[in-house]
Amino acid sequence: LKPSASNSWDEMCASGALAARPPTRPPRAEMPCSVLGACWGSHVSPGSTIVVTGKKSDHVDTIEETGEVRRQEFVVSERFGSLMPHECKSSGQEGHAWQDNTAGGDASSSGLKRSQSGMSGGSTKGPTVVGLMRRGLSGLSLGSSSGSRMSTSSGSQARPREGRPATITRRWSRMLDVNKVVETPTIELRNDERMIIFDDQCTHGCALPCSVNDRGGGRPNRVRTTKFTPFTWLPLSLMHQFQRVANIYFLFIACLVIFPWSPKNWKSKIFPFILVLLWTALKDLFEDMQRRRDDEAENSQRCHRLRHSAPNEEAGFDEVTWAEVLCGDVVIVPEDAAFPADLILLHAAGNAQAFISTVMLDGETSLKTRHAAGICEVLSNKCGRENGEEWTKAQTVDRLTFPTQVLLQQMTNFVRHLRYPGVEFKFPYPTPVLADVRGTVQPAANTEDALVCSFHEDHFLPRGCILRNTPFVLAVAVYVGDDTKSRLNASTSKLKFSNMQVNLNNCVRGLLLALFSLCALASLVANVDQGGLAAKEEELIKDARNPIIRFFMFCITFYHVVPMSLYVIYEMLKLVLAFQVNSDKQMYDPVRNEMAKARTAEVMEEMGQVNFLFSDKTGTLTANEMVFARCHVGGRDIGEFRKSADGELGDGMRKTQQILEANDQEDPLTGQVLKLFTCLAVCHSVHISEEESEEKSVVRFQGMSPDEVALVQVAQDAGVRFCRRTRKATGTSEITLDGPAKSERKFMVLHELAFSSDRKRMSVIVKHKNQVFCITKGADSVMEGLLTEKFSVPCSADLAAFSKQGLRTLIVGMRTIGKEEFESWSAEYTIAKNVIDETKEEKMAEVGAKLEKGLDFVGLTAVEDRLQDGVPEAISTIKAMGIRLWVLTGDKTETAVDIAKSCQLFTDATTIAYAVQAADAQDAEDKLLKAHVMLERKTDTGLVLDGQMLLHALPNPECRKIIYDLGVVKLVREQNKLSITLAVGDGANDVPMIQGAHVGIAIRGKEGTQAVQASDISISYFRFLVPLLLCHGRRAYRRVALFLNYYLYKNVALLMCDIIWMFQDKFRARIAFPEYLSIGFNVLYSAWHILFVLGFDEDVADEVACSRPSLYEPGPRRELFNLKLFTRWILVGILQGSMAWVIPFALVGTTEYNKFEPGPFWVCSTTAFTAINLIVCFKLMLYSQSMLATSCWLPTAGALLCYGIALFLIGYTSIGKSFQPNMWHIPGELVNSTDALLAVIAATAGALSLDVVGLLVSYFVWPSQLELVRRKR
Repeated sequence: LKPSASNSWDEMCASGALAARPPTRPPRAEMPCSVLGACWGSHVSPGSTIVVTGKKSDHVDTIEETGEVRRQEFVVSERFGSLMPHECKSSGQEGHAWQDNTAGGDASSSGLKRSQSGMSGGSTKGPTVVGLMRRGLSGLSLGSSSGSRMSTSSGSQARPREGRPATITRRWSRMLDVNKVVETPTIELRNDERMIIFDDQCTHGCALPCSVNDRGGGRPNRVRTTKFTPFTWLPLSLMHQFQRVANIYFLFIACLVIFPWSPKNWKSKIFPFILVLLWTALKDLFEDMQRRRDDEAENSQRCHRLRHSAPNEEAGFDEVTWAEVLCGDVVIVPEDAAFPADLILLHAAGNAQAFISTVMLDGETSLKTRHAAGICEVLSNKCGRENGEEWTKAQTVDRLTFPTQVLLQQMTNFVRHLRYPGVEFKFPYPTPVLADVRGTVQPAANTEDALVCSFHEDHFLPRGCILRNTPFVLAVAVYVGDDTKSRLNASTSKLKFSNMQVNLNNCVRGLLLALFSLCALASLVANVDQGGLAAKEEELIKDARNPIIRFFMFCITFYHVVPMSLYVIYEMLKLVLAFQVNSDKQMYDPVRNEMAKARTAEVMEEMGQVNFLFSDKTGTLTANEMVFARCHVGGRDIGEFRKSADGELGDGMRKTQQILEANDQEDPLTGQVLKLFTCLAVCHSVHISEEESEEKSVVRFQGMSPDEVALVQVAQDAGVRFCRRTRKATGTSEITLDGPAKSERKFMVLHELAFSSDRKRMSVIVKHKNQVFCITKGADSVMEGLLTEKFSVPCSADLAAFSKQGLRTLIVGMRTIGKEEFESWSAEYTIAKNVIDETKEEKMAEVGAKLEKGLDFVGLTAVEDRLQDGVPEAISTIKAMGIRLWVLTGDKTETAVDIAKSCQLFTDATTIAYAVQAADAQDAEDKLLKAHVMLERKTDTGLVLDGQMLLHALPNPECRKIIYDLGVVKLVREQNKLSITLAVGDGANDVPMIQGAHVGIAIRGKEGTQAVQASDISISYFRFLVPLLLCHGRRAYRRVALFLNYYLYKNVALLMCDIIWMFQDKFRARIAFPEYLSIGFNVLYSAWHILFVLGFDEDVADEVACSRPSLYEPGPRRELFNLKLFTRWILVGILQGSMAWVIPFALVGTTEYNKFEPGPFWVCSTTAFTAINLIVCFKLMLYSQSMLATSCWLPTAGALLCYGIALFLIGYTSIGKSFQPNMWHIPGELVNSTDALLAVIAATAGALSLDVVGLLVSYFVWPSQLELVRRKR
């Protein structure tokens, strides 16, 4: 019961031969279309019987040989999951049939028995389904006209049997009597698999499991990036805000002030707190509304989708929104439009090749090529043969007239060919890895000669990417909505918090701890020492006699030590600093017409404290403009290929052109040069495009790597021109070369083995003149082991010379492959390509390596990537700033060292230690210790590490201690928590480094925008780092450090007045200042003006700052904000706050206290409060570097004016009297009192004299670098 080798599956089924075989995939029943006249993959359940009658026709291969009516019956075997034919009555004659003896048995194990069939024939025209029945049931009649097709429809997910994987049912829906019970067939899918089926049951693809399209209320492609809904906005925003310790503290105070024993009015605390929370919540809502608008804009984009209609209805395309696209839908995407979902290409207009821009996904600006799978290209060719002119006309549609009726009709016809006989797409669940695209596409009938193709990245069209240089594509949606690559990679990176933010939080915690300790101590004294330091119990209000309540009363009295405005002013100051970065003309790029862009203000001050700088080389230090420089071929260096300064060709280029034009067959060098440049023109993934200019069309090469483009370009300049790449229906492509001497050569690219960081090489398997060749190019460290012979002495010498010049080198090799070897290898490689699990890449690399050996040396190429302008000067300045700099590159050690010297990372005076080529961990440690001894006590030092050294050193704790500042950003942060790292890069491969550093800087280069999107700040050139760090970073650190010291200092000074009054008032927990006057202290009188005084405080001019790198040194040393300095500010605040209270009380003070009536106490209190405001405002001016600048004195005057206005409103208006009755006419009494005015002047002058003396001593005795520079200026 096995098929013969000479007959096809269809022929055997039609002629009565047995059709039972072990399945190649999960067992299921299946029938070929030519027998049943239905779609491929018409599935029935095990144990069912199918009866077919008919004569030979277009629908049946050889249903009968004699012309008589013949009838066949098929029983489905559960074990084999296939059909077993039964010979039955034909034209009234007796027949017999083989039938399973047991359910699930087979011919070999359970035996077969003859059974009589008494069923009679049906129509004699074409195949007709006569019966579908469960074995043992009577005939179930299924009538059908000639040539009709059986239809199926998608069912729901079936309940899995215990111990077996879940199955998906497909139910027979058409031409069945719904009142009869028929067992439904099953399709088994693994839990990590999905499937799309095209057949005659519906006009579009049927996605399994059905739940994939049930998400989002039946709109799974709808994107939602908002954080809130109208119902969750306020709760979630508040929950986020209360993650700050300060807000929890303010909530605690707000809860306390509502009690009647509170010394302060609840309105003065709760309303400001609510306003702060509401302001932040509204800010969150505004940002979320922006995201909602972006979502709606994306979801409402429109595309043309194949209409969802019944099989008997007219098919066609409708315009729908992206949100309406389902998994399994077929869509048409025109040129310059974005893809609405993750798609698999079915057909590309023109030459079956599509070009897409993936810059928004992976940051790469070069166009990528995509083509349809082999089975789809076969269908395209079939449509072209059937429809001829109409099909050709549809391929040349203009985007201005898209979509034309001809186009829609032809694409509808293409989908019809998918449905009849039927196609299945099987693919795994989605992953965020961009290159992880795996799956298979095959006919729904799993016959032995069925064409099974795998699809991978070359067939994949990611959501949001743009179609370029292609009139249109037809594709099927495989991943939608949150399953798409763009959404899976859209998760935001971890938020960065600056070290100053951490220091601020620690300071706040320390102050709160001190506050609660003070309140506890005061409460204890008030209850223990009554009649002594504290008032007697009968002198207190009733509630204040409870020690716990007394503790809470003191908390309310002293709460302003941590003001509500602290974080608000802090964030606003950093926004001002970010604005200055964005508007700095020093970093203006006239080529792109762009300024520097601070994408986040959170890390502004950390730019002034950098200890380590990590830089990529290619595209960051270099211009990423690859120019072919030199080559070694035929045992010699041909010469210089680069043009001279006046534009003349190099001698190497001229010599190569002469050799190829002369075509001297007797000169052995001619053949070797021709072979090298032919390999360069063939071994690549570059595609070609033409751009029309005013005079002529210009040919442009675009590729994944600038190196590849440079190699193809030099081959064309030398005379071997890459003309075109033509995609074939078989999945191969044909490369056409022109030259030398106008000769045209064609190479069929059978397979392409792509470059990877692990392989470090790329190969193409090509066929030319009935011979198959393997052409490989790669790094010399890998290629030498793949050649038949080691590098010759001249080759090794040139390789070393090129590397020392900083050139990027590649070795080119090739070999001829025998026919049998290639066929065996190709079959194995195809199997590896069809793997759809995570081992696919590994298996493909393993099989590919079998062919990449025994290569003959062809030549050595060297490509230059020139440095950007100003890089050597910038690196010299960065080193002088005290920053340790690491350059990360994938070049050879010699090349890396030469580049380090050319960019001034290493100079002639630099002592260089090499720790390379470690054999094991012990060897790595020994070499590192040797390097450490060599560099010890040297000032200008350099260390060179290679990948082999890092491989053994990083897992070793001892090695990590020696080189904790290696080129792995994460390691630096692990080894030294206080170090600040800055990473700068330009490509998608630099994103982990940029995100892992404290400060991530992106260079806008030619490798796309992904680095920019992941960065904190983006600039156009590496040299812009100098003004970014020396001007903006240094000033930001100084300004933020002064802000934190000052803001906490001024509240401690105010707190001291309350503490002294607490002792004077015998611990009654009464307030010292007028309540509604003091609430403006941290908002109007000493807060908002800081944004101007510090935000625009300039110490030296930008030109001076950039020329004095020593000015940067205080940042890495943390000299401007540390525990010692912060403690000094707090102690000065205690002293100056005490003076501001004691001096007024000594002159005009009294302790007679009446909370509701004006009196002498409130005159003295207002006097002290005025002195405090003058002290803190003038102190900020003293510590400003531009005291006389308008940005300093004008905001300060404005803050004091606000204080005067507040005094007037409280003391002389009805509103003020209603809120603060004890301040009625108090401001006038203060102004009219000579003692009060004298007290204000004395307290202010006495307190600030401390600062004046300290600043003078610092300036003349211990001047800083900044003060020395300012003194010279």
